[in-house]
Amino acid sequence: MKLLVLILLVTGILTSCTPDPKPLLIGKKGSIFGIVIPENPDPVVQFAASELAAYIKKITGKELPVAEGSTTGHKRNEIRLMLKAEEGLGWDGFTVEITGSGICLISREPRGLLYAVYSLLERMGCSFFYPGQEEEIVPRQNQVELAADTLIFNPVLEHRGLAPYGLFSGSVEAGRRFFDWMAKNRLNYVLVSENRPSDCAGQAHAMIWNDVQEELLPELQKRGFIIEMSEHCTPVFFPRSLYQEHPDWFAMNGGVRKLGPPPYSGQMCYSNREAVEYYANAIASYAAKHPEFHVIGTWPLDGGEYCECKDCRDPETVFRAAMHVAERVKQVRPDILVEHLAYHRQTWQPPSMDDIPSNMSVLWCPDAGNMDTLAGEWIRKARHAGGVYQFEYYMGDNYRTRANVWLRPEYSAGVARHASEMGFRGVISLCITIDTWWRSCFNNWFFARACWEPNLDIQKSLLEHCTRHYGNQAEQAFEVFSLIFREMQPEPYIDQVASAPERIDRVRSAAGIILGRLDSMSRGTEDQAVTKRIGRLKTYVEYFRLHGEAMADGDPNTLERLADYSRNNPEQGMVVMYPEYIVWRNTD
Repeated sequence: MKLLVLILLVTGILTSCTPDPKPLLIGKKGSIFGIVIPENPDPVVQFAASELAAYIKKITGKELPVAEGSTTGHKRNEIRLMLKAEEGLGWDGFTVEITGSGICLISREPRGLLYAVYSLLERMGCSFFYPGQEEEIVPRQNQVELAADTLIFNPVLEHRGLAPYGLFSGSVEAGRRFFDWMAKNRLNYVLVSENRPSDCAGQAHAMIWNDVQEELLPELQKRGFIIEMSEHCTPVFFPRSLYQEHPDWFAMNGGVRKLGPPPYSGQMCYSNREAVEYYANAIASYAAKHPEFHVIGTWPLDGGEYCECKDCRDPETVFRAAMHVAERVKQVRPDILVEHLAYHRQTWQPPSMDDIPSNMSVLWCPDAGNMDTLAGEWIRKARHAGGVYQFEYYMGDNYRTRANVWLRPEYSAGVARHASEMGFRGVISLCITIDTWWRSCFNNWFFARACWEPNLDIQKSLLEHCTRHYGNQAEQAFEVFSLIFREMQPEPYIDQVASAPERIDRVRSAAGIILGRLDSMSRGTEDQAVTKRIGRLKTYVEYFRLHGEAMADGDPNTLERLADYSRNNPEQGMVVMYPEYIVWRNTD
């Protein structure tokens, strides 16, 4: 009975028919004997079927064979994956039809069938809240009972993505787990960079796709990901070595065209036609050689230092350069989108033209404050093109939040709702870093859910999380999370650098109460997995309090205590950033 109640908590359901009184049984002595997929399936459909079979075996111990066509000998007693342009299904949408004699998973595209598989597994009691098989909740029982139902799922955003930092040769396995987790939560878009070396202490800011693509590209492709190559990648196509022969191709700052130390120098003069032509040809050549990418960016270098020459002061200069790149790319890859980065005052302003080229998209990176009017103008001008995407910073960016990302379910769900209401085609959230996944995955789980259920009930979803992850301490865990959101870190988010002196007493008081509750929870369970999860919550609260104290008094010794906390708790590296990064980011 508890399992059936838990199944009803699963969100994302848009429609439901009257249940058939006859339930479906899966497992030993169950009524399902196989999984059927379309003939000549593509790799995504094959992977979807293999995932379904593997998890059903984990849950029930029963192995279901996978076959093409109706060849199991039990035409009704099967789980059938069907590619079908069914009415009511949109982009990535899928239908789950459960009867007393079988299940049909239906979608227009292979990726939708993979999402249907994961949705079905969630109804069977699985939870994919955090990355890695050891973090998944997979029930063990001889038989699973599912009530007859018809469920239709459609996302409110076409593209739901992350930009994973900390991706380099030493993090291949972390990347593999992270991409697997993304797909299980119906996120379909990933933004990478060919070669973005880290510019901080350690590898947190590294994004070096050419070091990991051999191992990780197949992982993305069999899950049907949309892959963008960008992320301040100008040096890949416009190397600093060009300065020796063409100093006039580079930005003028303070009246001089000079090449300072990397990484925040070497910006292009976007009004120089020869420079832009070289850049456009280099990107077009790259795009022709890399059919695996669906979007390619024209991002300027990070850190500003845009050219100050007369022609570059025109707010449309950088966009016109991106438009020229799009013209060149279209000649060799008409199927790929060329992205303009609307970032900083030199690139925020939409062009005067009414419609931007059809093979262009825009990544909107707003500053603090309300900039929806400008964003709306971009959205209108891109309505016949590749659309506009919001770049998001606060669900998992340890740089923006000074190594202290907040747990923010209401905000995260609101990102999806706001983007849908505005008309963005998608959201791409910056994740620094994939190793420190506990906070960012918490937030992005709520974001991902809200992409499929715009009216997501946060309290109900949080209760689902606590029920599945905290065992007999679920009620207490729910109260702890409520105290965190209400007392220790009430919304709206405020940078602690500015707010800590005024808020530190409240943070200390709330943290003390919460830590007492967590100690009581630890004493009340003998489940080692639950104890570990309580420990992570405790780490979050203790670190949050230390971070507030460090920001409140500005004493270097207090900051060192914050770094020491990370240094002395290496087993909690999924919760807190490593000590060198904490010091690097907060010393100023």
